[in-house]
Parts: sequence; structure tokens; C-alpha cells
Amino acid sequence: MRGSTDPLHTHGPFVPGQGRIPPYLAGREAEQELIRTQLDWLEHNQATGGDTIFYGPCGNGKTALMAWELREADARGIATMNFSSKEIKSTEWLARYLSIVPRWVRALRGLSALGFGIQTRDSAEGRIGYALARRARRRGLVIEIDEMHTLPIEVGQDTLHVVQRMRYEELPVMLLLAGTTDLPRHLNSMEASFWDRSKILSWGLLRSEAATDAIRIPMEAGGRAISADALTQVVEESHGYPYFLQLWGEMLWAEVSGSSHPISLEAVRRARPRFETARNLYRQNRHAELRRARLAFVAATLASAFRDADKVTEFEVDASIKLG
Repeated sequence: MRGSTDPLHTHGPFVPGQGRIPPYLAGREAEQELIRTQLDWLEHNQATGGDTIFYGPCGNGKTALMAWELREADARGIATMNFSSKEIKSTEWLARYLSIVPRWVRALRGLSALGFGIQTRDSAEGRIGYALARRARRRGLVIEIDEMHTLPIEVGQDTLHVVQRMRYEELPVMLLLAGTTDLPRHLNSMEASFWDRSKILSWGLLRSEAATDAIRIPMEAGGRAISADALTQVVEESHGYPYFLQLWGEMLWAEVSGSSHPISLEAVRRARPRFETARNLYRQNRHAELRRARLAFVAATLASAFRDADKVTEFEVDASIKLG
């Protein structure tokens, strides 16, 4: 019967895409420990010290880590909410999505309709604050917003201030924001000066050891051995980029399907054309985005300047652009 075979056994653990938790989340131990610490506070019904912010280039696993956090929070019985900035059109949209209106507001609306003329402050921001506080009081609350660098400024202002007020009231809430390298600049434009006292981590490529583990550990867990020279070649060609590592894993698993022999350099050679096709399509899409934004020349300048760097700060980027 179609679908009766376990896809993990047939197709392997590597599923490159958007937001899927990789079979082994390599090289993100510091980030995972930070999240566990924040969840410890929520689990004991206490406020966290601040928001958590991750930023870095696309394809480095930010969305995957957010999915991991949701799983961790759910396992602890903590309530979760996850948004992409593309979903949140306005503060009013978010208020309608949460769709909770305080009982006393409904009652006062009724009195007003009967001619009593009572005025209520029923702003979208107020309704959002009420709805989030209600959820947080029950079980603690994790709120995630992905692609935060594209969130409309006024929505970001309202959201940040609502969560900050909840924290002042010592409600067990945690806000995790993720975006590309432009996220710090975008947050500054929201005039919420307290954001820079959050837990802030710049997201970069995986180091060689972590990149090796990202391939080797899932392979071994699935009963597939990979030779040392084949593993070295794959890690080198991936340049520590998590998405490319997942692509290689998928291609190699398919290449040796049905074989009990270790994955060799020959298997890497045979799988390379399919890997390169997928990699080149990904690169073309990223280049097209840069051309539409008229940033292709800037991107080429930065790529040349930081070719061998694992991570780059916003200050270094700005300085490089000015010098260029």
C-alpha cells in the first residue's frame, strides 16, 4: 500500500528545506543552552531577563532552531505561538488573530450601545496585551517571530512594548526574534531602545568539526557508514553552510540506497552533479533577490572581503561597504 514504508528508512534523515529540524542540530550548542535556560524560567512560572534575538544569512538554520525551541517548550508544557513576519500585516490583524476581547470591554460596549455613553480604550495593542497575558498566566508563553527584519515598524513597536510590559509585570513570557543580518538595524528603527539588552547571537557558518558531525552522526544512526576522505570532501564543498550539508546528506543517502558498503569518494563523485544542480539553483535565487534589491555589487564586495570569515559583525559590514 502506498505510504506504508517508513520514509526515514527509504529516503533517509536529511530533508533540506525551510524550517525542518535537521537530524542532528550540530554546532548550535550555545544557542540551545541559552534557550533551555530561558525555558527553565518559564517552566517555573517566572519572567525571563529579556528577549532572545538571532540574526544571520539565510540557510544557516535559524528557522530550524526556532522549530526545535517549539518542540522543547511543548515538551515542558509551555504554551507557544509562532509567526512569520509575512503573516502579520498590521497590529489590528494580530489583535483579530488572537481574537480575545476582555469580558469587561464587551460589557461596557453593551452599555454604550444602550446610550450610557461610556468610553473604553479598546486599542489593538491593548487587546494583544490582554490576549498574550492571558496565555502566559496559564502555562508560560513562548512567542516566536521569524523574518523579523521585514516586520512593519509600527507592528514591531507595539509587539516589543507589549512584551516588555508583560515582563515588567513579571509574567512568564519569552520573545524570540530571528532575521537576516539587517535585523539589528530594523530593530533600531522601531525606537524600542531596550531590545539591545536582549540575548543577541549572530548566526554564522558551522566550523569544520560541527559540519562533520552534521553529516556523520545521522548517517551512522541510520546504519550508513561514510569513509573519512568522503566526509572530508563533503564538508569542504559545503563550506560549513548548513543547507548545503543537508543537500549533500540527501544526495549521498539516495546514491547508496540498497547498498551496505560505506559511502566512498566514488559515491561523492556520482552524487556531485545532482548536488551542484540544487546548489546552483539556490544560489541563482539568492542572486536574483540581490539584483531586485540592487545589492548585487555590495554582496560581491562583502563576499570578497569576508571570504574566510566564520562570522561578520554589522560594524565590519558597514566599514567594508564604506571602504569599498
